[in-house]
Amino acid sequence: MRNTIKQLMLFLFFLSLTHCATLQPPAQNQNITRESRVQTLSNIQSWNLQGAVGVRSPQDSFSADLNWEQRGQSYTISLFGPFGASSFVLTGQPNQVQLALSDGRKFTAQNPESLIEQQLHWRLPVSNLHYWIRGLLVPGIAAQVQFDQYHHITTLNQQGWTIQFLRYSAENGVDLPTKIVLTNPQLNVKIVISQWQF
Repeated sequence: MRNTIKQLMLFLFFLSLTHCATLQPPAQNQNITRESRVQTLSNIQSWNLQGAVGVRSPQDSFSADLNWEQRGQSYTISLFGPFGASSFVLTGQPNQVQLALSDGRKFTAQNPESLIEQQLHWRLPVSNLHYWIRGLLVPGIAAQVQFDQYHHITTLNQQGWTIQFLRYSAENGVDLPTKIVLTNPQLNVKIVISQWQF
């Protein structure tokens, strides 16, 4: 019964993401230049966001509530599955990352990608998400990018990932992504952000 409920919630989560699959123009900052937009987003170094995330691979699927607190180079990313199941907390700073599982076990590594792959068997681009979540390119890495008429990124190909920015919302006068889909041959990751604070 519990597995059936989990599968139903996961199906409804992914179904909700198929709606509004086109980029919706934000309410503010439509005339800002591309350079000014990049500078504004780059200046956001600390934030707290809440939302939901779904991860799908050929072998498994997972959905959870998301809370991401960033303070400079330190972060805490918390994922809470349905009814508190399969939850984990990832805390990190340069060269030191810890993953705490819901059963009390804790693991450490030097970077989040290797730690998550070792323990959860997903290679999630956490370090890159530090930039992508704000609608920015990862600096110094080759990329193919498409923009809308307001200079928001709509589609980005970088480091083997295709990132689609399906929705932006104006938060404190800044347009930030609120619906993102990341895909590569192994994973499909969908992020819906319900609240940005910075």
